[in-house]
Amino acid sequence: MTLLETVVVLVVDVTLGVWLGGTVFFSFIGAPTTFDVLGDGAEDVVTTLFSRYQTFGTILGFTAINLVVFAQSEAMLDSTSSLFISPLLLVALFVTIYAQIVLVPKMRRADDGFFHYHRRSIFLNSVSMLSLVGGLVCSHF
Repeated sequence: MTLLETVVVLVVDVTLGVWLGGTVFFSFIGAPTTFDVLGDGAEDVVTTLFSRYQTFGTILGFTAINLVVFAQSEAMLDSTSSLFISPLLLVALFVTIYAQIVLVPKMRRADDGFFHYHRRSIFLNSVSMLSLVGGLVCSHF
């Protein structure tokens, strides 16, 4: 493996790991703790954090996709990785962008509907996490 291949694979792994780690932290520690401490007042805080967290995920997603496309074009990834990793990352990126552009504005406008949209965000986060885990696994085959 060349130095360039090592750097590209390392940066892909770090990007996916940070993205997955941020998703896990927000979903299982950050948001639940905020609701536990602030109660009803947590909606505004979590919505603001969610927006920033989605922006962070979008940046990491575009970084990962570009690196994977580059790695595929330079034959740095084998055929199994090439076949599965891009679609998985595109799914994670799509749900992240959807949450940022569609869901967050609806959550900000919702009075009683916050928890309805919150359930959607839980579903989207689950899809994103599964896609990212799949992407990390595929990047090592």
